[in-house]
Amino acid sequence: MITFQSRNKAIRDADRITRAVNSIYPHISESKIKKSVEHQQAIKYPDNICYKLGNFRLKKSMKLDNLRYKQGDGTDLFRDIINMLKQHKIGNCYESAVVAQIIGKVNGINNIYPAKIFYNKEKSGYQTQLDHVVAIITDKSFEPKGYYNFKNKDAIIVDPWLGVTEYAGDYINKLRTDFANIFSGISDLKYTFKFLKSITHNIEEFKEKRKYMFKPDFTFKLHTEELLSVQDAEILKKEYPELILK
Repeated sequence: MITFQSRNKAIRDADRITRAVNSIYPHISESKIKKSVEHQQAIKYPDNICYKLGNFRLKKSMKLDNLRYKQGDGTDLFRDIINMLKQHKIGNCYESAVVAQIIGKVNGINNIYPAKIFYNKEKSGYQTQLDHVVAIITDKSFEPKGYYNFKNKDAIIVDPWLGVTEYAGDYINKLRTDFANIFSGISDLKYTFKFLKSITHNIEEFKEKRKYMFKPDFTFKLHTEELLSVQDAEILKKEYPELILK
């Protein structure tokens, strides 16, 4: 369980990190532009609007590909990610989650980690990656290659890309419902909730249909290449004083 002075303070501090990622380094997410293009196409806006949005997204995506994954020591990696947001003003969930980790550790929250999200798409328990990265604040012990289930309030999820800060249980519920349409992998889960609405008031029919409903489990795995040490956080703290939250 999280052992901060109080639960309310813990969630407030985490939310400050979420907001700081986007306010200290305002930037554009090309993956959000992609979603915007898809939406425009879906509702049949004029082709020239879709073309302009698509062309914009392509340019941003190419720049991201050129800037990501440069070679260097540990601090060089984090400098590249910070400068991508600071100078080039572009970044997706990966960059936002890593910078959230940096802000957390610069401000004394050492148990914050970037992590990938997986979910079991089939009842067999097969793990499928969601293609989304968040930062996690938790007092649970992590092993780099392990998959971790977080429930209720045993972790706080910091998601600057969505602009959301929630305890793990609430965040996972939002993935299943409010945000299901945002991610292509779990958008089909919406059928579950539409299916619920179609159920009649007959309790026997409800019990029978409920057997076929599937509620996926979400797990988190450390983004091991981007784990920031406390020592490196101190170096970055001196180089990027804007990361210190007042």
